[in-house]
Amino acid sequence: MKRFPSFILVALVLFCSAEAGSAPPLFKEKKYFGPVPVNSINVNFGFIDGPSIEYLAEHFDNWATMRGGFDTFKDIGGSPFARIGYSRQVSPNHFVKTVLSLSYLKSTSTGEYVAEFPDTLIPLSIGRKFEIYLLSFDLGFSYHIMPPEARQLSPYIGAGFSFVFPLTRLSTDSYEEDGSYFSNPEENISQNSDEVGIYGEFGILYYVSNRYSLGFEGRYQMAQSKYYHHDGNFDIRYSGFALSILGKYYF
Repeated sequence: MKRFPSFILVALVLFCSAEAGSAPPLFKEKKYFGPVPVNSINVNFGFIDGPSIEYLAEHFDNWATMRGGFDTFKDIGGSPFARIGYSRQVSPNHFVKTVLSLSYLKSTSTGEYVAEFPDTLIPLSIGRKFEIYLLSFDLGFSYHIMPPEARQLSPYIGAGFSFVFPLTRLSTDSYEEDGSYFSNPEENISQNSDEVGIYGEFGILYYVSNRYSLGFEGRYQMAQSKYYHHDGNFDIRYSGFALSILGKYYF
């Protein structure tokens, strides 16, 4: 008679274990799409080429020409930038990302003109410096041709929106014919603005391990703003191609 209750007890334990194994877990398991964690911090360093102050430079030259002189600006050329961002894997091949970036753009000029006053004319030689601290916040997505996996290359493409905050600074040094400094505060102007742009990118990553990857990234951005001076407004273009090295840490 003692064996029968023991058998019933063992059967009940096995039945309860099977039910517990088939029941959904009390706590949601953390979702992974592969051996690489879904979250990452990315850092870029590179150069951007293409931003232009063409219309503003033409205006300054025309303005100086009308006053018997000239004002010749150099192209902005390749400019450094740095980016830091966060990305999250939402499917084996798709990622969403947010990125904060800062670029430094600069163009300088040399020239001369004759400053007119009610009772005198003063010939001046000038040197201008136009600086742009370009801060932008990107929101976009990317598609990886190969899902993340350690010791593997993964090309990708992406696109999104850029919220651009250019901080522009114009400084002008003016000198008279005898070399003495001439104060000209109206030719030193600072302006800030906020704009919206778009971007597209492509790149390739190599997953060194399930925690780190390295790669290269190319990106084309389109954005512009207005600069107001001498009773006019002029387009400043930030569109251009950027190339950078990229590092990622996954967590």
